[in-house]
This record gives sequence, structure tokens and C-alpha cells, in this order.
Amino acid sequence: MATDALDTNLLRSAKGSKPAEQKPAPTPAMNAALTRKRVLKIAAYAAFFLWSVVTFTLLKIPDSVVTNFLLNTLNQSTPYQWQAEKIALGFFPLPHLRMDKLSLEPKFAGGGVPLSIDEIKIYPNPFSLIPIGGSPSFGGSFRAEAYKAVVKGSFSSGSGLYLKVETDTVDLGKLTPLAQSGVDLKGQVSSLYFQINMPNQRVAMAEGEVQIKGKNISFDPSALSLPIALPILSLGEIDVQGTISRGQLKIDKFKVGGPGKDLDVQIPSGTVTLADVTPNTRYDLHLLLKPSATIEKVVPGIGGMLGTFSTLKPDGSYAMRLQGSLSAPAFPSKD
Repeated sequence: MATDALDTNLLRSAKGSKPAEQKPAPTPAMNAALTRKRVLKIAAYAAFFLWSVVTFTLLKIPDSVVTNFLLNTLNQSTPYQWQAEKIALGFFPLPHLRMDKLSLEPKFAGGGVPLSIDEIKIYPNPFSLIPIGGSPSFGGSFRAEAYKAVVKGSFSSGSGLYLKVETDTVDLGKLTPLAQSGVDLKGQVSSLYFQINMPNQRVAMAEGEVQIKGKNISFDPSALSLPIALPILSLGEIDVQGTISRGQLKIDKFKVGGPGKDLDVQIPSGTVTLADVTPNTRYDLHLLLKPSATIEKVVPGIGGMLGTFSTLKPDGSYAMRLQGSLSAPAFPSKD
């Protein structure tokens, strides 16, 4: 009897107990979310670790070693020779390198325009030093003060050269390279965006884009040694947009001046073939030029002169084609 009672109690206990709850099997979406979370966490740890290593290294390495490494890297991987009056390390708000009185000189004749920068701060990107799919590079972002303007951008140099530059409120009258080249241009650049990627530092293989907008532009053509004397030209606004593909700059938009100004200049279409040696750069441009009534009055023979190498359109503009190179500019022809 005792045994039967025990069996009965066990059966009742088994019937009254609740089965253990089972968690639902993870779905593919849940697995993907967990994987992304793990990857993000690992990336965050890696970024913190790399940044800590860079900061610790900068604190311990003497300034002279950092300076030599930086200048040697830039001199070897860019078409310019870099020199700086002073280079110092900074850590606020982020670790950076500061260069004072920086000068960039082309390594060979025709390789570019010499530049002078009052101050530049370079914020290194530690990830650029990781050799992923190739040799390590040196890159990051920068902020520079030059020619009374503030320039911001980013760069990367290694097997190739990448550069992005953005700025606004640039006084053209204070650009020393323009004055040194004899171009008397006044006015203000309200916005400038320039981005270029040069594999193996080859300008002839470049990819990128350029955008320029300006206002209150005026130009003194006396330095051009034209066969006719022109007064200082009030041009007003400028709007230039172009894309670079395989070393060829395509003019998407080029407009200078307009109604009510001394000149209305447009390039409906055109290309500029970039060359590693700047003077070898070639251009093929279709240009429309429309002088104002004021210019026609000041220079009575301008219409007849323009007509010798351009085609007069019904709207009063003159169409011409410009072909040649920077080293050997050709005379315009009728278009």
C-alpha cells in the first residue's frame, strides 16, 4: 500500500509540474544584429587602442624625429619640396602637428606654383598607417591660414596622393601667386571646393572635381599685352564647375560676368588635358564673349577686331575656339 501511495504521489507531481520554458531559436536577422554589434564594438576598441598608441608615441618621440619623419614622407610622396620654419606637437583639442611659415616649392620646372602658408595644423589619421592592401600612407585632416584666408581639407599620401580643399571668403587681391604671375585680378571668392586623387602622384591620371564661386570680380587686362587698350573690366560674379576623369578636366559650367557688366563670358563646353609637367597641359575650349555697350563705346573697333577670329551670333555674342597648351597658347579661331 505504501508503495502504491508513493507511485500515485509521484504521478500527481509529474502531472502538476510545468514544463521548462524554451527560448525561441535565433533568427538570421537576430544573428546579423549580434554580428554587427560585435564588429562595431571591436572597431571601437581598435580605434581607441590606435589613438592611444599614437598619442603615447607622440608624447615620447622627440620633436626632431617627428619633424624629420613628416617632412621626409611629404617630400617623397608629393611633387613639392616642403620646408617649415617651426614644427611643434599639440594635443588640444586633438593630437596634431603645427607648422609655421610653411613653404612648398615644385621639385621640377613647370611642376606647379610655389605656395606659402602662414600656419597649418595637421590632424593625423592613425588608420592611414595600417597597410591594408598595400603600403602604409600618411593622411589626415588639416586647417591652414594662408593669404589672409582659412583653408580646410583632408589628404592622404603614399602610393598615390589625395587632396581635398575647401575655403570661402578669399580676397583675390591678396593672393601672392596671382600678383607674381602678372595677373591683376580683384574681388572675392565666396566658396571654393577642390578634390583630386592622383595615382602614383600622376596629374595626368587624376580624378576629382572643382567648384568656384565669386563676386565683385574686376580684371585689369593691361598685363596681357593685347593689341587694343581695354579699361579695367567690371565682371561681377563668377561660377565655375568641372569634373576630372583620367587626367581630363571637363568644363561643366563656366560663367563670368553677365548682363549689366562689362563682359559676359561663357564656356558652353570644353576640356583641359592635364599633364604631369604643367606647361604641357592642353586645352580645347568653346567660348562665347559678349562685350557691353560701354566697352563698345570706349573701344569703337572692338567689334571688328573680334570678328576677325570669331563668329558673331544673333544675340551679339562672339563665338570662338581656343586650342593650345599653356606653354604655346594659340590664337583664337572662329567657332
